[in-house]
Amino acid sequence: MTTAPINNSTASSNQLQSTGFNLKPQDFINLMVTQLQHQDPTQPASNSELLSQMSNIGQLESSTQLQTSLTSMTLQSSIGAASALIGKSVQGLDVNNNPIGGLVNSVQVQNNGVSLQLDNGQSLDLSRVTNIAPPAGTTAKAAS
Repeated sequence: MTTAPINNSTASSNQLQSTGFNLKPQDFINLMVTQLQHQDPTQPASNSELLSQMSNIGQLESSTQLQTSLTSMTLQSSIGAASALIGKSVQGLDVNNNPIGGLVNSVQVQNNGVSLQLDNGQSLDLSRVTNIAPPAGTTAKAAS
């Protein structure tokens, strides 16, 4: 047995992912089972080929889980950093690189990113903040 059907399915999976479909490890297992069901009985798959394919499926699943965990941790870290800005005056650039600023009233998660909701009704993406200051009329306390 050759690995050509798996390689062809891998090319198909890349095409599917680029169009918005997400293949899961179970999909690859189903492809492998289908391959085994339709193999040439005179040339069966070797144990090493099957183990290699199963190992690749396990690595794919581990990589996907790691990526999901890292994305979640990064988002939580951004939320924590943004929450520390509530009540502070910030300045930054909007999506059109126009300067905006105001007092941070709240933090909002949008499209897997964190944005600051300002007192003037505008929204500023946390990654586009250029200046942070105490609110106007407040002076920073001198260190003792």
